Amino acid sequence: MKKSLIALAVGAAFAAPAAYADVTISGAINMGLAYNHQGGGTSQASNSLVTINAPQSGGVSRTGIDTNYSNVTIGSLEDLGGGLKLDFAFQIIAPLQQNGSLVNRDSHIGLVSDSWGGVWYGTNENLYERYLYTVDPLDGAAGMGGNLQMLGSPGFGTVFDAPTNNPANCTNVNGNGVNVGCAGFYRRTENTLWYDSPNWGGFTFGLYTTLQAYKQGNPVASPGVGTGNTPPNPWVYGLGGKYVGPQIPIQAWAAYERHKDLYGINAITSGMGLGTNGNGTGTTGTSSSDYAAQIGVGYTFGDAFVYINYEALKYTEDGLTGPVLNQYKRRAASIGLKWNLATGYVGAQFDMANNGSCSLADGTACDAGGTQGKFFALGYYATLSKQTQAYVVGNYIKNGNLQSYLPAGGGTAAGPNLGVSLGSNIWGATIGLKHTF
Repeated sequence: MKKSLIALAVGAAFAAPAAYADVTISGAINMGLAYNHQGGGTSQASNSLVTINAPQSGGVSRTGIDTNYSNVTIGSLEDLGGGLKLDFAFQIIAPLQQNGSLVNRDSHIGLVSDSWGGVWYGTNENLYERYLYTVDPLDGAAGMGGNLQMLGSPGFGTVFDAPTNNPANCTNVNGNGVNVGCAGFYRRTENTLWYDSPNWGGFTFGLYTTLQAYKQGNPVASPGVGTGNTPPNPWVYGLGGKYVGPQIPIQAWAAYERHKDLYGINAITSGMGLGTNGNGTGTTGTSSSDYAAQIGVGYTFGDAFVYINYEALKYTEDGLTGPVLNQYKRRAASIGLKWNLATGYVGAQFDMANNGSCSLADGTACDAGGTQGKFFALGYYATLSKQTQAYVVGNYIKNGNLQSYLPAGGGTAAGPNLGVSLGSNIWGATIGLKHTF
């Protein structure tokens, strides 16, 4: 009897792989030679938030290799019967630079049904971000040219808040004992639970929330984290819906995302040079509430797809006193074109962010002039095979004299590595190869 049980156990351990769910390995290697030139910054300008009376950066040019969103994914989709499936994925950023490291990107597990949709938990690019990059004619969030250089961001050096995965890092204290803040809505989050609906005649929707994994308790151990002994409770949630016409070549979408206690005001004012404390007073508010909303429409004319997307951002911080920033708003619009050719496609887009509007904690008038920005990008993607493309992309960013929108990308020519220089204009180009597997 014992020998039979042992033999059965050994046989199960060495059963054929066909007895298990199929596991796939996929991903992308997207690398390009890149050049970025950042012009000299503002030498003299002012609004209610900052005054510049001396030249900023004299400008810099950089070349390097952008690694964009290169990644490797291990995934599995198992049929559980009755229309139910198990969906699993583990995705890491491919560390293509010498000092690179294995970093979790989008990893999850969940249940999927054709009738009621799917529920997952893990780390995810949330729906608000997905709606932005899926209509982007220049390869979404991949390096130079993507709309993340202006949408989902108030500017002031914010491009993919780093680190992006953990809301708790936005409320961590820096060397001066104050919150660093996160202002970007082009982000992914960990400890996230989300739902995506099935496709009902072209309409889909989704909603998501982070869990309270990083809520801090009383009393607050670190100075500057929530004044008045109020512990931060970082929380991100959002929802949205999209319609893609199955018969008429039109699509429309809307999405909303809110950030609680991510202290976006701190990131904005720090990027304006008001000090690492983020508001010029050495204190942090008791709480913060920031939101983003977008609405867009697109239409396909033969081989061409055009779209327009409108976005509103608002950042609010409570518990501040004195003539310091406690609210900032920004409106922006993006227009894009993707034209499919026999050899690939051409993509172009123009983004424009208006001057921000603001308020101060003491109720005095607030002027946020000079915080506007414009962005234009043009690119060509040549199809070499079903899995390989060659591309060339160029972009130009024109900042207001008290603004700093930056290009995106990875590697030594990356925009964030250029540094914040208010009022500097930036142009760049990249040529590279993208291979998916």
